[in-house]
Amino acid sequence: MSIKTVVFVVGCTLLLTFSCNSKLDKGNATSQFFTDSIYSTHLSEYRKHIVYLPKGFNPSKQYPIMYATDGNSHLTQKKHLLDSLIEHQIIKPLIFVASFSNSKIADSTSTTTGDGNKVYLTYRNFEYIDRHPSREEDSLLVHRFKNHKAYFVEEFIPEIESKYLQKPKKDNRYFYGVSNGAGFGVSLLNSHPNTIGTYLCFSTFGGDIQSNNWNSNMQYPNLYLRYGSEEPFFLKEDAEFIKAKYATLKAFAEIQEFESGHDNRLWNEAFIDVVNRLFALE
Repeated sequence: MSIKTVVFVVGCTLLLTFSCNSKLDKGNATSQFFTDSIYSTHLSEYRKHIVYLPKGFNPSKQYPIMYATDGNSHLTQKKHLLDSLIEHQIIKPLIFVASFSNSKIADSTSTTTGDGNKVYLTYRNFEYIDRHPSREEDSLLVHRFKNHKAYFVEEFIPEIESKYLQKPKKDNRYFYGVSNGAGFGVSLLNSHPNTIGTYLCFSTFGGDIQSNNWNSNMQYPNLYLRYGSEEPFFLKEDAEFIKAKYATLKAFAEIQEFESGHDNRLWNEAFIDVVNRLFALE
């Protein structure tokens, strides 16, 4: 091989290496926020989710991971907020992922409001809340809640951690949900207490808080629960029940009432408050 050929090959190799490194550096120069998907065998369909990776994300490092519901709504559009908190060194970098809910109409016949108007329930309403459908025409919904929970625990969480080379312990996993999404969180907290270490559940609708079995020998996850003063009375009753239950179980629960109704602005303020404390730079 001639000297010119050797120089050419080495030059091309260096150029390719430089190009790859430049793309990697450019990709890590800002945070990443994008949509991805996995196929769920439990639900027999593809499920989308959003992913937030902090600026400078390095898969060789370990990060706290927050898993959330309602990934296809404004409730989980946290990129700019997390960017600001991390950039100003208020919190440590973390990974935030949120599974999409299924907005396809599932039931348009059996549910009405007090004024007689029909409520068009979506699959989301049956995935986040165990409604125990029993009609023959609801056969596709009977196991929806159980199958969605299995997807979340056995497919979604492992896929995220495998893809981004994360091996967190329970205490380094977090959950965030509001309304029915928070109800799903409380159900998950109760049935899978060893999966996620800390839950943020705001304006919790559903979750079978009072009818679930609570094991006195189990160490349940930490819980930050918020509800509005103008929300339905049963939210406060559920909050008071779980406050007493957690005290009996000697588990940590921070439960507070905010002055408002079912309000995303208050949920966002509560999210900032709790996240600032959970991920504060030491």
